[in-house]
Amino acid sequence: MKTIKLVLYGEPVAKGRPRAFKDKAGNVRTHTPSGTAHAENEWRDILHRSGEHPFPPGTPLEITVTAYFARPKSAPKKRVRPTVRPDYDNISKLVTDALQGLAFHDDCEVVDAHVHKFYATFPDPPRTEVVITEAH
Repeated sequence: MKTIKLVLYGEPVAKGRPRAFKDKAGNVRTHTPSGTAHAENEWRDILHRSGEHPFPPGTPLEITVTAYFARPKSAPKKRVRPTVRPDYDNISKLVTDALQGLAFHDDCEVVDAHVHKFYATFPDPPRTEVVITEAH
């Protein structure tokens, strides 16, 4: 069974909402936040460097996204799961949007998704891990 495993090091990033504005000519334009665009490009680069080939179109997929955040000094040591932003769904949305057309044909092929948020434990750095497999 084919599996794609990817890791992006750094603080997990959520999908930012595009901003709409009117230019001087009165045309409506949209702008993707730079953090979102940068993170999506990083995911694409990681996939390209991995040498993984995409799943065939129409393959039902399962995706697991695990986000590890840096622990703030104010967080109690016994707490292992962050309950702060970014939201789990915005983290997974960024990943699936970035990998769409590269790791899989369309994100509608994802039939099962799991998203987990944890604090990174020393010495492991903050990161986001993604595992994509064929669904059973």
